[in-house]
Amino acid sequence: MNTFAHDDGQGSLYNDEGIAVTIVEMEPEEKATRQSATRDGKQEEDTRAPDIRKHYKDLEKEQLFTLIYEKGMSARAAVIKLHINPRTAQRWFKNDQENPQTCIARKEGSGRPAGRPALLDDSHKKFIVDLVDDQPSLVLDQMMESLTASFIELEISKTALYNFVTKNCNISLKRAHFHSVDRNSLRKIKERREWVEKWMDTNIDYMNNCVFIDEAAFYINMKRTFAWSKVGTKAVFKVPKTRAKTTAILGATSAQGVVDIKVRRPRVLPSSKKRKTAGSSGSSQKQSRGTVTGHYFNFLNDTMDVMDKFPDVFKDNYLIMDNTPIHINEDIKSVIEGRGYRCVYLPPYSPELNPIEQFWSVCKSKLKRERPLEEETLSSRIADACNQILLNDLKGFCKYSIDGFDDCLQEKPL
Repeated sequence: MNTFAHDDGQGSLYNDEGIAVTIVEMEPEEKATRQSATRDGKQEEDTRAPDIRKHYKDLEKEQLFTLIYEKGMSARAAVIKLHINPRTAQRWFKNDQENPQTCIARKEGSGRPAGRPALLDDSHKKFIVDLVDDQPSLVLDQMMESLTASFIELEISKTALYNFVTKNCNISLKRAHFHSVDRNSLRKIKERREWVEKWMDTNIDYMNNCVFIDEAAFYINMKRTFAWSKVGTKAVFKVPKTRAKTTAILGATSAQGVVDIKVRRPRVLPSSKKRKTAGSSGSSQKQSRGTVTGHYFNFLNDTMDVMDKFPDVFKDNYLIMDNTPIHINEDIKSVIEGRGYRCVYLPPYSPELNPIEQFWSVCKSKLKRERPLEEETLSSRIADACNQILLNDLKGFCKYSIDGFDDCLQEKPL
């Protein structure tokens, strides 16, 4: 509704009903703005809405955890008492469960402890390390069960325990390697030390006058133990046969190159069905599938024939091999020494001291990357894998074994 004021000519104002009125002139309220620096030394108005979010200090975070963990107050009551946004408190709790050690960060030199005491300390760390050393195949649930049984008042989430194990204890989950119980017994460790001490007094040199001999087994089902698949599905790899025949490979390598490689195909054995024929007793003689002494003799002679062709490289070299039964035959040692070479047997359970073990490992890793193997092409695939190994790789294998000498002298387990 509009109202009009009338002047009576004497300076007074009246409305339509003859009632005197007064006009008050009001200035419009200035719009609340924030000033921000701009170019040319001038300031422009910042029309953005003011930021009303509250920024909390670490002290408030400490107070919240103290009320809950030490005073026994409920989370809801603590949030209300400290006037903390519930969503902010939820985020703090999530971060605390994932990493309790760094949830509250305090600047150095503040003179106060960095938040509430950690749930896990050095005593828990020692317990976990000793537990894993004794039982390395433990799953996280078993680890937590043992930990809480020894520390009765401890309450911790599985996520927090996992982070503590991996970050504070420096322990990670990896592929397991199965070793014999005797491998690192005190007696075997002592034998390795004595072996290294004995041969260090001679002129044996892995980089210049040694040839390393060993046998390896290959089969068509060799594949990597990890594979790709859609999320929520199994990673399945189809293989030609569930039980593949083993192909034995005999090899001789040195820091100067590959000396000799021989493939021994698996023997085709007769049917396993027992049929008694006339004049037979019904028993069959067991036939060997692997490498026997005769095969090893032939391979050694072939290898030394190759070495004889390069006297400047292989003269008076040491032939180094492990101490399996087919290697330690006295006739083998006599044949080697009769050809002008020297025979050295490694101590038991010491594959790290033989560089050719690394050679076989790399060959197998290359084959595992291939498409499904076939028996007809396995030999050629093995040869291709061996040829892909470079001279620098062979030298690296030798250096790796040489580094193991120090561990043996210090009686460290391999």
